[in-house]
Amino acid sequence: MQLDPRQQRALVNAIVAAATTAIVGLMVVSLLPDGEHASSTSPSPRAESPGPVASCEPSWDRVPSPTPVDGGAILTDVAVVAPDVAFAVGGSGDPVEPRATLAIIWNGAEWDLVASPNAGSATNRLDAVDALSPDAAWAVGRAWSGAADVPIALQWDGGSWALLPSPSDVPEGAFLGVEAITTDEVWAVGYTGDPELGTERALAVRWNGLAWTSYPLRDAVGSGRSALVAVAGTSGSDLWAIGYQRARPMILHYDGSAWTRSPSDVRGEALAVVALAPDEAWVVGRRIQRWDGTAWSEVAAPPGRDLAFHAVAAVGPSDVWAVGARPNVDGVLKPLVARWDGSAWRRVPGRGVVGAVVLTGVSALPDGTLLGVGYRDGPEGRTSFAFR
Repeated sequence: MQLDPRQQRALVNAIVAAATTAIVGLMVVSLLPDGEHASSTSPSPRAESPGPVASCEPSWDRVPSPTPVDGGAILTDVAVVAPDVAFAVGGSGDPVEPRATLAIIWNGAEWDLVASPNAGSATNRLDAVDALSPDAAWAVGRAWSGAADVPIALQWDGGSWALLPSPSDVPEGAFLGVEAITTDEVWAVGYTGDPELGTERALAVRWNGLAWTSYPLRDAVGSGRSALVAVAGTSGSDLWAIGYQRARPMILHYDGSAWTRSPSDVRGEALAVVALAPDEAWVVGRRIQRWDGTAWSEVAAPPGRDLAFHAVAAVGPSDVWAVGARPNVDGVLKPLVARWDGSAWRRVPGRGVVGAVVLTGVSALPDGTLLGVGYRDGPEGRTSFAFR
């Protein structure tokens, strides 16, 4: 699909804004083979134990994931609710403007495609997913039918995905993050307005099981371009949302009654957040920062140049994982997996994969189950990518 001038300007502006389409900013990557890796062969998932593999040193392996036959695919996020149940979402078709939403489900041994609805006649993309149980999950994103992007939300009832009604007071914009606290308290964040025109404004809405309610953010955010790209929390009175305001990183907190600004001196894109307790949260992006209940402070990332973390998940306070991408010596983007062991962040090795790979989502359970997703550019084009 060729981009028209509107789409081209939107993409450029979004990249300048940084956080709104940080993942898209890494999409156009080189297809050169990577000399670092010895093999592109993936192990058969059925030959593996469905549970995490006990090991003194953590590592990760690729798991086969489906790509629709009618075009390429990108996976953007994943939510695991049990060792044999997880949901991942994204888009299929053109990597910048996917034609259709993409949803897959993990059964403990493999990923399977499942039908997902589309709201737009031209493009549809899911950017985030969260789940409470095998029969309760939510996914959010955006759709386009030739005018302006509109936010979309889907709900899984155990058998199928269905479109939820759009917020009546958000005529245009996008949902970029979602957090499910209970079945009648699901938060979505993103922006309303149009990044192409510089009119995007941060947005936070709550689903009560029947309808959406928008929450005021002007006092917390201020004026100028802004967006929220991710949300996470431990309860309805302890939620974090991260994004940008006037091209600077921004962190907001919800205490059960209002969203307020949480000051941080750490610079660089803020792209993902995970909350473990009221006094324990992490934000990752170009840098890594930690909340101790009083203030945010920067924590040293693993050694390396141009590291970009797009997602973060926690098994426990001393077992936190972040994933993203890093350029190799030839400038080809390669998968980046790092783990906090309670004292330091360290890179985690994985089996070599030929081609460019960007990891965009990761999710974990207290039992150590860890699943991640992203996309790969190789000789066959763009395909979905998954690991465990």
